[in-house]
Amino acid sequence: MAAQPKYNALYHDDWAWSMAAMGATNEEIAEAMGISKRTILRWAKDHESFGKALAEGKGVSDAKVVRSLYQRATGYEYTETKKTVEYDKEGNIKPVKVEETKKFVPPDVTAQIFWLKNRQRQNWQDRPQDYLQGGGDNDTEVTIYLPDNGRDDSE
Repeated sequence: MAAQPKYNALYHDDWAWSMAAMGATNEEIAEAMGISKRTILRWAKDHESFGKALAEGKGVSDAKVVRSLYQRATGYEYTETKKTVEYDKEGNIKPVKVEETKKFVPPDVTAQIFWLKNRQRQNWQDRPQDYLQGGGDNDTEVTIYLPDNGRDDSE
């Protein structure tokens, strides 16, 4: 079994940052570096610069996801580019035709719900326990009357 590499700030900090910024997990970073996840956690604790690099890299990838979730929740436009290559009778390439089309992705209700439940928990959190415990806004007692269907008649 090969010996685990020793921590080297000049080498491992940038590597950890770049992998974390691309969305890699601690397990994936450890595997790439040839060390255990436990070593990653220990290095992050024992070496301030490594821990900072790991946290900042994860912050970058998290920010990308937050931005994407926001765009899905609110809708967004993008430009789709289509390139068409055509050939003349002799087989020579004609100038490439480029067609750009603006497209719109409508807001996504699931993304909106997720966003609001996490960003404005006090206003959007599901609270089924309030209704079961009588803590809802409407504490009115409800009586249900069922029509006589003749099933309970004993003869």
